[in-house]
Amino acid sequence: MTTAARKDYYVLLQVPRNADDKAIRAAYRRLARQYHPDVNKTDPNAEKRFKEVGEAYEVLSSPQKRSLYDRYGVNWQQAQRMQERGVPFDQGTGGQPPFGPFGEDGGDLGDLFANLFGGGLRRPATQVEVQLTLEEAFHGAKRILELPTQEACVQCQGRGRSRGGPGGLCSACRGRGAVTQVRRVEAAIPPGVDNGAQIRITPHRHGLLLTITVLPHPRFRREGADLSVDVPVPLYASVLGGEVKVPTVTGHVTLTIPPETANGQSFRLTGQGMPHLGNQGRRGNLFATVRVALPTKLTSKEKALFAQLHNLRPA
Repeated sequence: MTTAARKDYYVLLQVPRNADDKAIRAAYRRLARQYHPDVNKTDPNAEKRFKEVGEAYEVLSSPQKRSLYDRYGVNWQQAQRMQERGVPFDQGTGGQPPFGPFGEDGGDLGDLFANLFGGGLRRPATQVEVQLTLEEAFHGAKRILELPTQEACVQCQGRGRSRGGPGGLCSACRGRGAVTQVRRVEAAIPPGVDNGAQIRITPHRHGLLLTITVLPHPRFRREGADLSVDVPVPLYASVLGGEVKVPTVTGHVTLTIPPETANGQSFRLTGQGMPHLGNQGRRGNLFATVRVALPTKLTSKEKALFAQLHNLRPA
């Protein structure tokens, strides 16, 4: 490859990225005539540009090569070679196999263990979605995650080749140098995480990124570190005042409401909400909203008392 491999083929051909085959072919013909060395004998850069244009056309005129180029950019040839060998291409490692240069290119156990325990090039984080209840988000939680990982093949020591194997390839890994295994990872999730939060777990050699989903709660509503809850209050207490129990994530607290408390009135209970992420000693507030509960199954005496009240304060 020439230095054109580090350039944008679409820019070289002066076409948009969604150009069709006809547009790419027409652009190549125009530029090839423009930069042909026989036409530009006095231009020292003409031959170089002519080769770059030809290289760009060679890639973009091939559906397979163009697809690889659109996905991997300048690393498209590495991706092609890896796919031909049946090894997944990792853009984050510049095209190296999962655990170093296996296969016919060689590689030894020193390379292998360097990659296994942090000496290798960084790979993109593995993303996992984790669902939590509100209580787990309050207290923090742990999850045992089972993640498929690529491990070095023991039979061929990661080389991909083995004596007696079909075509000289290792029969255990089929020439890939690695096999897929399930690894159990314990992830600790700190208190205070909110819906949509992303938690990076270390040390996990590939990087582990947890995306948190906090499930809806049947009683509490959450907004950041604050919680809201509806509190049923008897009619008598809302009129005369009194004490009511307010549920919290950890139990109950007692709230004293004043006389003539209206339905829908909200009271703030400081520090009874969710812990702040990264600062467990600080908590949000709990907003208790009064929901007046009307009495039912009244006795005749109770109905008479309500009638007297109605007569005292007619509508």
